[in-house]
Amino acid sequence: MPPTDLRDVDLKSLLRELDRRFVGDGPPIDLSGVSSRALTEALLRRMVSVHGSSDLVNVPARAEELPPRLGVVFGNLDLDPQNAADYLRELRADEEGVAILFDRAELGEIVDDHYLLRTKPLREHFDLCDPRFAREPCLPGARGSGFLVARYPRRRRSRWLVTASHCIAPQQIASTVVTFAFGLESVQDGRVRIPADEVYELRAELVRCADDDPADWAIFELDREVVGRTIRPLATEPIAALRPVHIAGHPLGLPRKLAGNAVVRDNSAADHFKANLDAYGGNSGSPIFDAETHAIVGLLVSGQEDLMPSLGCKLDQCMLDQCPGETCTRAALFADYVPYPES
Repeated sequence: MPPTDLRDVDLKSLLRELDRRFVGDGPPIDLSGVSSRALTEALLRRMVSVHGSSDLVNVPARAEELPPRLGVVFGNLDLDPQNAADYLRELRADEEGVAILFDRAELGEIVDDHYLLRTKPLREHFDLCDPRFAREPCLPGARGSGFLVARYPRRRRSRWLVTASHCIAPQQIASTVVTFAFGLESVQDGRVRIPADEVYELRAELVRCADDDPADWAIFELDREVVGRTIRPLATEPIAALRPVHIAGHPLGLPRKLAGNAVVRDNSAADHFKANLDAYGGNSGSPIFDAETHAIVGLLVSGQEDLMPSLGCKLDQCMLDQCPGETCTRAALFADYVPYPES
C-alpha cells in the first residue's frame, strides 16, 4: 500500500517512480553540467505541463467511466469501477444548475438563434504555467458564478439564483445576464455558441445580506423559470470536519469546471467553513457540494491569492498544498430565504 503522506518519501524514490512511469523515447541527454536550480525549475515546469497544477477538471459530457484525473481526484471515495459511471452521472447533475454571470455586452451577435460570446483564449489573458486550459475560450470580465435553488428541488424548475453578494452590485443588475450552458459542449471551432433561450436576465434582487456581513450571499430572481435542470438541495445541518467536498463553477471565466480532492479543514465558525478547494477569480458564488450526498453545503465567497509568479509564468498558489483554504458561507444562512413556489 502506498504511503499516505508523500512528504516523507525520499527524493530518489520519487524520481525513480517518475522515471518508471515516463520512459523517454529519445537518446539519453547529458545534464551533468546543469545547475540543481535549473534542473528543479525544468522538472517543475515539465510536471505542471503533464499533470497540471490544480484539481480543475472538465467533467466529460457522455463518458461512462471516470477519466484518470477524476479517478485520482475522487479516489478518497474508494469508488469501484461499477460505481464510477453512476458517480460521474451525479457529478454532471451537480453541474446542471451552475451558471456564469457576465455583462450583456459580451453576448455578441446572434447567428441561427445562438449568441456568439465575445471570448478569447485563456492564454491571451492569463500566462499560466498549467497549459491544460490555455486554448479554451474565457470571459475574463465574468462577474462570477451562481446556482439554482428551490424549495422543492425535485421539481427541476426554479427562477431563483444564489451567488456571492460582491459579484453583482445593485447598479449591475440590469446589465447582468446568466447562462447555465457555458460548458465545453458549447465550444465549436473556437467559438462559444449559446442558444438564445439559454440566456437569462436578472429580473430583481430578492434579498442580500448586509454590506458589512462577511457571509456575502445574495438571491436574485431570473426573468423566467429555468426548467429541466437538476437542482441540488441545500444542506441545513453543518457539514462535518474533514468531510470531502467539491466545487463547480467558472474559474477565470472558463467553461464550467469542477474541482475536488478537498476536505473541510476549518469548521469552527458558525457562519462559514474553510476547505482546501482549488478556486480562482470567477469561482465566487459557486456552490460547494458534499462529495458523498451531493447536497449544496456552502457558497464560495473568498480565499487566498490565486496565482503567484513562478518559473516565468503564473503558478497555482496551492500547488504544494500550503493554503489554509477557501472561505465558504454555510448554505443554512440563506436556505430559509428561498421562496415557496406559487403553485
